[in-house]
Amino acid sequence: MGLDLIAAMRVFTTVVDAGSFAAAADRLEISRAMVTRHVALLEAHLGVRLLHRTTRRVSLTEAGAAYQPRAAQVLAMAQEAADLVTQQASLPSGRLRVASSFGFGEHHLQQAVTGFLRRHPAVQIDLVLGERQVDLVEEGVDLAVRVAAAIEPGLVARRLARVRTLLCAAPAYLQAHGEPREPQELQAHACIVYAHKDWRSEWRLRRGDELQVVPIAGRLRASGGSVQVSAAIDGLGLALEPEFLLCDALREGRLVRLLPDWQGPELSVFAVYPERRQLPLKVRSFIDHLVEAFAAPPPWERWQAPGR
Repeated sequence: MGLDLIAAMRVFTTVVDAGSFAAAADRLEISRAMVTRHVALLEAHLGVRLLHRTTRRVSLTEAGAAYQPRAAQVLAMAQEAADLVTQQASLPSGRLRVASSFGFGEHHLQQAVTGFLRRHPAVQIDLVLGERQVDLVEEGVDLAVRVAAAIEPGLVARRLARVRTLLCAAPAYLQAHGEPREPQELQAHACIVYAHKDWRSEWRLRRGDELQVVPIAGRLRASGGSVQVSAAIDGLGLALEPEFLLCDALREGRLVRLLPDWQGPELSVFAVYPERRQLPLKVRSFIDHLVEAFAAPPPWERWQAPGR
């Protein structure tokens, strides 16, 4: 039997408190021989005798009297540390660093974060918003919420919700230029185009299994979805954007959905994190909260445009 220092300290202090090896064995629910063995190993480890032993009682040596209160203090600290870890394991706590895009973060993630913080007062969240895709490991990010068609290999992702890409325009634009009834009619309209290095001057629209690839042109190209939505509201043309950016304007009638049987590429909202093993409780709890917050139908699909 090797020395377990904490266990040996516990046995030693129990012998002192109980007044005998036999009483300590009863309290600890172990054999008297085991009590004797723990004390002997502790004394051998320290190189001193801690207890005077007689047939009737035990008493502390000078070294034992000096050691006993310090051993009791160490045991109390060990128990406090164990209690703290147990509490952290049962309740989410600590700082959580979350990254997302400006568009999704400002429109929908912020509300989910607020609800999570109300539910878990021991958690603090650093919400990092930007269009650049962060390196989770290098930048110390616990979780990213991304809107994408797919997630790159090497990361763990949980799909939270779908995001439709819808075609829309302002009522004033439609009054001035007419409303397209078929995808190919989009070629005759001003289209607000997404500016990206992989940008192509076409929109790809689906209706079930049917795909229409439509050449488009327009006077405005912008790299931010919020800019494109604002331009569409101002009547500069048609926009094909994720529904989470459009829902408020659609609900309020500032935009009108076009070609309701057709939609652009379907995207998904993903919770992305570096690895699945030993996922901290604060991260697991936040993912579960996002699943609940974005349950079908997700908030951005609840805009209810009658007749559209």
